[in-house]
Amino acid sequence: MEVPFNNEFIANFARAESSKNILKNKLKSSYELQKATQNFEAIMLNMMLKAMWKTIPESGLFEKNSSTQIYEGLMHSSLSEEMATNGGGLGIAKVLYQQLSREQK
Repeated sequence: MEVPFNNEFIANFARAESSKNILKNKLKSSYELQKATQNFEAIMLNMMLKAMWKTIPESGLFEKNSSTQIYEGLMHSSLSEEMATNGGGLGIAKVLYQQLSREQK
């Protein structure tokens, strides 16, 4: 499998590393735990949006080049972040938060 090293990959990797580092520490504040679970959900949503975007047929109105790919990647990333933090997402973050906070006690 080829790993795509682009802006979207770097943003997802940074988000995942941040969440991993927060979860490694034994004592976590409620805010840190919530942020880590939201980051995880944002990554999942980003992957889902990318897969859904590929199913849309191209209209030919705009040519497909590197700038449109960068724009689409940034759009997916920001949309998934917004959905996970402010939109409630799919509820994955909420369930993970409840489970991890129970285990922390």
